[in-house]
Amino acid sequence: MAATSEYLVTARKWRPQRFAEVVGQDHVTTTLRNALASGRIHHAYLFCGPRGVGKTTTARIIARAINCASPLDGIEPCNECESCRDILSGRSMDVVEIDGASNNSVEDIRRIRENAKYPPTYGKYKVYIIDEVHMLSTSAFNALLKTLEEPPAHLLFIFATTEPHKVPATIQSRCQRFDFHRMDTRTIAAHLRTIADAEKVAIDDDALFTIARFADGSMRDAQSLFDQVRAFSTDTITGDAVRRSLHVLGDDVFFAITDAIARRDLGAAFELAHTIVSHGFDVQQAMLGLLEHLRNALTVRATGSTELIEAADETRERYRQLAEQFSQEDLVQMMTIVATAEQQLRYAAQPRVRLELLLSQLVHLPSAVEIGTLVAELEKLRSSGVAVVEPTASQPRTTAPTATAPPTVSSTEQTTAALPTASQPTTPPESRTSSTFDWQVFVAELPPQLQIVRTVLAEQPPPQFDGDRVVITCGDATALDALQLKRQQLSRFLAKKLGRTVELVIERREQPIPPAQPTSAPQQQTTQATTTDELAPIERALIEKFGAKRIPLL
Repeated sequence: MAATSEYLVTARKWRPQRFAEVVGQDHVTTTLRNALASGRIHHAYLFCGPRGVGKTTTARIIARAINCASPLDGIEPCNECESCRDILSGRSMDVVEIDGASNNSVEDIRRIRENAKYPPTYGKYKVYIIDEVHMLSTSAFNALLKTLEEPPAHLLFIFATTEPHKVPATIQSRCQRFDFHRMDTRTIAAHLRTIADAEKVAIDDDALFTIARFADGSMRDAQSLFDQVRAFSTDTITGDAVRRSLHVLGDDVFFAITDAIARRDLGAAFELAHTIVSHGFDVQQAMLGLLEHLRNALTVRATGSTELIEAADETRERYRQLAEQFSQEDLVQMMTIVATAEQQLRYAAQPRVRLELLLSQLVHLPSAVEIGTLVAELEKLRSSGVAVVEPTASQPRTTAPTATAPPTVSSTEQTTAALPTASQPTTPPESRTSSTFDWQVFVAELPPQLQIVRTVLAEQPPPQFDGDRVVITCGDATALDALQLKRQQLSRFLAKKLGRTVELVIERREQPIPPAQPTSAPQQQTTQATTTDELAPIERALIEKFGAKRIPLL
C-alpha cells in the first residue's frame, strides 16, 4: 500500500515547472517571457487548443512567475519561495483554479467578482484560472464582461478552452488570445525518450513513435499511454508490445497489403482482411491506417526523402523501398479509392465485405504509369515511321486485325507490331464525327473533376456517334454507376471538345465485346515462330497490354 501511495503518474511527475520546460509551444512561451521581462502583463489571457498540450500548465507557470519573490532572470519562477510553494501545493489564496463546466452559473461568476475586489494576500496579483471557459452560461459570460472591461490593477484572468468558437466575441475581444497547437509525433517521441532515459525504462524507437502517433498530438495522452505500456510489458518495450497493449494494427500489416497489391495477389489480400477482422480490429481504423501508409509512400516518391515521415529509421527505410514499387499516379489513385471507401463504410451493413472489396479494387487497379509509358512509346514508334494500325472510334479495341496497305520498309523488317483493328467501312454522314474523334486522347485530357472515371473510360470501347447523340456502353454495373454520376460533366466536356451540343447516353452493354478472330495459318505460323525474347520492348508491351498481334508485311 505504501508503494501505491507514493506512485505519481508520469503526466504529473513530468509536468513543466518553468517556461523553458514547456514542450512544443515556443510561439506561446516566447511571447509570454518577453511580456514578463518588459512588465507588459495583460489583464486577461485566452489559451485555446486541443487537450493535453499545456494550456493549464502554462497558466500555472504565469501565476507563479508574476508572484515569485525572486524570479530567475526576472522571468522564470524560482519554485522555492513561499508564494511558489503555496501555488504548487494548491494552498495559495491568490491563485484560484475554477472548472468552468461545474461552476458555470451567474451566481458563481458573481462570487468571483466579489472576491476579486480584495487585493492579494502575499503576491502582486490575484489570478483566476478558469478551465473549459466555453462551458459558462450566457448570463455568466455577461456577468463577467464588466470586470474584464475595467479590472482592478491586481487582477489577472487566464481562460483555457478546447472550443474557442463557443466563447462569445465580446469576451475574446477583451483578452490576448494564444493558440496552442497539436504537437508533432517527433516532438512527443523525443520527450518520451527523455522521460524513459531518466526513469531507466528500456524502450525502442518504434515503440515511442507508435505511442506518439496514437496520442494524436497530445503530450498528456502520450504520457498516459506510456504508463499503460510500462504496466503491460516487463521487459524491453518494443513496437509490437505497444501495438498489442493498445490493440492497434502494426505497420507490418500495411506493408503486407501493399506487397500483395504490387504482386497482384488477391488471395494474400483476402487473408490479410481475414486477419484484420478475426483479431477484432476496427475496419474503419484499418482503412485510415492504410490511407496514412499510402500517404507515407507517396511522400517518399514525391520528395525523394523520408524526412516527412514520422516513424523510426528502420520503418523509413522500408518506405523508401516501397516507394520504388509504385508511381505517383498509382499511389494517388489508391489513396483516392481508400478515402472514398472509408467515407462509404459508415453506410455499409457488412464492413468486412467492404474491406475485401476495397482490397480487390486495389489489387486489380490498372497501373497508370504502365499505360502512360506505353502511350509515350507508341508515339515514339509512330514518329519513327513504323506503321501502327490503331483502332477506329467505331470499333472496340479487341476486334480482329485485318491486312492494310504495307508501308515501304527494308527487306530485313519482315513484321511489325500493330494494334488490333477491324475493317473500316465507309463512315455514314451522320456518324462522320466518329472517324476523327480520338477516344484515347479525349480520356487523357479529362479535367481534374473527372479524373475519378478516367480508368473506367479507358477500359470502355469508343462511343458510337448518331448525329447529335453519343452513346457510351459499359459492361460492368459498378463502372456504369460511376459514369452515370459524372454524366453531366462528361457531356459538357464532350460538347466542348466537339464544338457543338450533344446528347450523351450511357447504357449497359449486355453482350461482351466480341473476341478477336483467329488469324490465318501463315500469320499464326509467323507469330508462333517469333519467340518473346526476339520481340522489341515496345512490341512486347503492345502484345501483353493491348492484345496486339504481329502482322507479316507483304
